[in-house]
Amino acid sequence: MPERRQPANRRRSDRRQSTRETLFREVRFLSAASPTTVWTGRLEDVSTAGMKLMLEQPVSTGEKLLIEVRNAARTVCNVTVQVVWTETDVSGQHNIGCESLTELSSRQMLQLKAAAGM
Repeated sequence: MPERRQPANRRRSDRRQSTRETLFREVRFLSAASPTTVWTGRLEDVSTAGMKLMLEQPVSTGEKLLIEVRNAARTVCNVTVQVVWTETDVSGQHNIGCESLTELSSRQMLQLKAAAGM
C-alpha cells in the first residue's frame, strides 16, 4: 500500500471550505495560555470557518484564542478560534491561521465587512 504523504507546509495545502474575505481590522485577544493579558493584532482575512491574524507575539499551534474585533469604541464581533498554523516573517511578525470553534453567522460576516468599510 502506498504511503500517504502529508504536505510539508499545511498552509500551502488549502483546506478551506469557505470563501475568505480580505478584511484589515485591528483586534484584541485573550489567549488560553495567558488569560489575564489582553494582546493586540490585526485581522488579515476571515471566513465563516476561520481567519488569518498578524500578531507581534507568538502563539502555539492548538492554542485557543478569544478574538474581539472592534470598530472605534464598540465591539463588532467576538469569536473563539483555535490556532491551526503559525509562521514568523522576516520582520518578526507572526502570521497565524485559525479555525473558528463556532462558525460565524452571515450577520457577523456583514458586521465585519461594514466595520472594514466594505
